[in-house]
Amino acid sequence: MVNKLDIRDATPSDAPFLARCILAGMHMSDFEGYPSDPISDILAGLTACERRDDTLYTYRNTRIAEVNGVAAGALLSYPGELYADLRERTFREFWPAFFEEFSSDDPETGPGEYYLDSLAVTPEFRRQGVGKALLQDGIRKGAALGYTTVALVADPDYPHLIRLYESLGFVPSGRLHAFGTDFQRMVFSV
Repeated sequence: MVNKLDIRDATPSDAPFLARCILAGMHMSDFEGYPSDPISDILAGLTACERRDDTLYTYRNTRIAEVNGVAAGALLSYPGELYADLRERTFREFWPAFFEEFSSDDPETGPGEYYLDSLAVTPEFRRQGVGKALLQDGIRKGAALGYTTVALVADPDYPHLIRLYESLGFVPSGRLHAFGTDFQRMVFSV
């Protein structure tokens, strides 16, 4: 466990860090350098998204964990009702080809649930309880908004993450296909 862990709301000035967290949460990169053009372009788009308040990847829906004042990780979460419209707006504006390619994907979430979208912890703070604290914070946030179901999707190629989610009380709830991956859908009942 870490010494002093604080979780706070993100601000627009956190956008570069949050964009790197989204890439890590999507398993596209792991906080290393971004020399390749495709990743650099995605990172630039994610940074712009995080600075705005009307996109799927917005600072407004993100909480940051800090350990002794250093950003250690982040969790993007939001009401499922927002997903479809924000996803379409965000992807059509920032990555239209990507949107067209994955437009027939299963929706990750929907009305009636609070969704934990992207979780990432920087390598130096892993296995110290940061991810667990962020997930617990997300569950509390959903419950405070009146949701009785909190959902997320887990990539079966990362069984250690599935074990983490299960340790917090998430249970399997079917599968869905998105972004070329078959995910395990998991839910937590508040």
